[in-house]
Formats: sequence, C-alpha cells, structure tokens
Amino acid sequence: MAEKEYQRLSRAQRRPGVGLAVSAGFSSLWLGKDHLLTIESTGYTEEYKRFYYRDIQAITIRKTRRQAVLGIVMGIITLIFAMLGVYFGTTPGDDAGSIFCWIVAGVLGVLFVINLAAGPTTTCYLRSAVQTEELPSLGRWRRANKALARLRPYIIAAQGELAPGEVALRMQEMRSNVAPANAVPANETPPGDLPPVLNA
Repeated sequence: MAEKEYQRLSRAQRRPGVGLAVSAGFSSLWLGKDHLLTIESTGYTEEYKRFYYRDIQAITIRKTRRQAVLGIVMGIITLIFAMLGVYFGTTPGDDAGSIFCWIVAGVLGVLFVINLAAGPTTTCYLRSAVQTEELPSLGRWRRANKALARLRPYIIAAQGELAPGEVALRMQEMRSNVAPANAVPANETPPGDLPPVLNA
C-alpha cells in the first residue's frame, strides 16, 4: 500500500472481543483519493473494505459505558492488590508477596490512568446505500471526532454540501415517506372494523 495513495486516518486499534476474548484482531482506517479503506487484521490475515465517499450516507457516533466499566473493574482490582501488598508487607517473611502485589497494583494503576485519560468510549458506524459497517478503530470520543473532521471534506467534495434549510427539508421528506406501522390506506377498511353503514 503506497503512502502517496493512502493517508492514515486512524492507527490500528484492537477490535473489542466477544465474550471472554480479549480482542478479535486489529482495525485501522485509511483515506484514499475517492474512498475510505478499512483494514481488519488478525495477525495472520487481512481483510480490506472500500467505502466510496459518494456512497456514504451517514456516520454515527454513540458514547458507551465501556470506559466506566473498565475503570471500575481496574480500580477495584488495584485496590485489592494494594491492600494485599500492605498485608504482606506487615507479615514477617512475606516480602516477595508484598513486592509482587505492589507491582501488579502499580501496573493496573497506570492502565487505570491511561483509560481515564483516553476519554469516553464510543461505537461508530458508517452507513452506505448497501450496508452498515462498524468502525472499531474509532472507539474513543476524541479520536472519532478528530477522524471525522479529516474525513468530512472528502465526503463534501464528492457529494456537495447542503445548506441548513435543505437539510431540514430532506429530513421532512424522509419522515413523510415513511408510513406509520399501523397506517391503513384510505381505500381499505381497518382489520376488525365493520364497513360504515350508509343511510338509504
């Protein structure tokens, strides 16, 4: 992959694992001349997907609770190992156990600070005319917004930019084209209802 043809939009980030899996591989994003390239790597294989700027309909970012959950778990485990370090430190002959516990507590404490400094976690999805694709490499709020700021000019150049009034008009058109689930055409009788009785 030539550096002149692609620019790195996001560094390779671990894709969140499922269940007990720590990670399902790495994911990264690259800016091409007319498309966005995603690379999914497992260490043994790589999968490439192209999303042309003219076909991108929406990119959504939603904050998640993953940062808070990780912070709570790491904080509790750090506290436990710190307490064990104090306990073993006051017990004669358990210096090795105390040192081990403090090392573990220190490593977890550093990871806790890194997780806190990285900011809120997010899920980011790209929607085109044919599919919706998750972008795991944009898993933090600041990283996702920074990437979108770089991506937006490419999409505008390919699709043009709508004025604020046109955006509202398009949204109204989309809403009016979607019929409610319980809507009944005017020439049909709602189920379970008798036809109206006409006076002679």
